[in-house]
Amino acid sequence: MTAKPQTMVIAVFGAAFLPEDGRAFRTALELGGLLAKQGWAVATGGYGGTMEAVSRGAAEAGGHTIGVTCETLIRTGRRTNAWVGEEIRCETIPERLFTLVRLADAAIALDGGIGTLAEISFCWVQIQTGELPPRPLIVIGPVWKETLDAFFLSADGYVKDPDRAIIRFAASPLEAVKMVQAR
Repeated sequence: MTAKPQTMVIAVFGAAFLPEDGRAFRTALELGGLLAKQGWAVATGGYGGTMEAVSRGAAEAGGHTIGVTCETLIRTGRRTNAWVGEEIRCETIPERLFTLVRLADAAIALDGGIGTLAEISFCWVQIQTGELPPRPLIVIGPVWKETLDAFFLSADGYVKDPDRAIIRFAASPLEAVKMVQAR
């Protein structure tokens, strides 16, 4: 793993495949730009969809972008997106996830699927167990609000209030950036 930049690094998780003319792509593009305008580096998984949109938004705003890629996904034909300024290449998906989460001073998740859920969960448990010092873990959008609300309801008694409080909900990229600023 390369040395951590001196600026804050914000990891962004989200869907690997998005239509460029869709709302989710525009939201990710906006988030990348807002993060870069704060002077923060943006770290993603380095491929398409949300990762590409966030990286593009950050790069177009003059920000530093980091893509944490892995040999496993490269062998399946995935290519690092053109907006990644610095690539950190890992061997496996677990190593990639570990590197991305450990690199981040804060994490923000946009809508996504199984991979995004794994990223949120891994980051959450790392903070919950003290493996990582407390840091913002923010989810944006109805997918995570509805999913986590249902989880909290079903897992009543298993997830304590302090552990629930690790994850914060934001209605928009701007609200998420303000939450990171307030940390």
